[in-house]
Amino acid sequence: MPKLAQSLIAFERFMAGVKRHVVQVGDHRVVYSESGQGETILLLHGFAASGDSWNQLAATLAKKQRVIAPDLPGWGASTRIEGESYGYPAQLERLQNLVQELKLDRFHLMGHSMGGFLAAAYAARFPEQVITLGLLCPHGMSEPVPSDLARSVEQGDNWLVVTSMKGFQRLLNNLFVKRPYIPGPIVKYLAQLAVRNSAKSREIFNEMQGNEPPLIQRLPQIKAPALIVWGDQDRVLHVSSAELVKASLKQAELVIVKGCGHMPLMEQTRAWTARYLALIGNPGDKGPARLAPDLLCNPERSEGSL
Repeated sequence: MPKLAQSLIAFERFMAGVKRHVVQVGDHRVVYSESGQGETILLLHGFAASGDSWNQLAATLAKKQRVIAPDLPGWGASTRIEGESYGYPAQLERLQNLVQELKLDRFHLMGHSMGGFLAAAYAARFPEQVITLGLLCPHGMSEPVPSDLARSVEQGDNWLVVTSMKGFQRLLNNLFVKRPYIPGPIVKYLAQLAVRNSAKSREIFNEMQGNEPPLIQRLPQIKAPALIVWGDQDRVLHVSSAELVKASLKQAELVIVKGCGHMPLMEQTRAWTARYLALIGNPGDKGPARLAPDLLCNPERSEGSL
């Protein structure tokens, strides 16, 4: 079964036009996907995910850009060391080292959820390196309205950390408004990996809750123009945080996607990718006075309106 699942995942990469590479970053072997040519877009995935979560979007972005999507250290096919920390301070240092190993100078940076925190923290720390910043429902803000996950965690039920096949199915249902089709062998394979890694994943989740300085204090240091994308039905990180992120950035456009959950990189992508392509195509034109108004994108009209 793992071989069949791995073959299906490899076929998905082939169809998306991405190729896998390996680089050594300190004690970690980091696997990453790469496709396209042009200015580099570095994509950072979310908690318990991998660079493969970007495959669908990478196929679009790579038409005009070079796209790099790593399995962040501790996740996917990259090294995970039991005694190491994978909280934000350690991961930020590893991200810096990865950028150096890949010889990236100036690049576009986009992150989802956990990767959104890392992307924002990196852009704040190294503002001259980041041309534009994409934040897809970034983690790290104090939620004005608690999310479904936050309420569940408070009650001792952290469904983001999977301990069974049933729990993995529940996770998928909670990530999307409308679950995309995922072949059964891949679901089973990913569920088995999640269960096997659950103890360390829980430890990492707990580490991620301590962020000093808080993300809201880092955001004003970012110079790059930014696009914030949030699903209006996100059950992991409540959409009420979106306006706080926007208000804390010097140059930002906010797109709230109607009928979308926590995975805008896979769900309702047509509702916001045109805005992102416009941003990376003309980053110099995104001054504070020229930003478009906030958008509430309806998926039923998004194809015609964007």
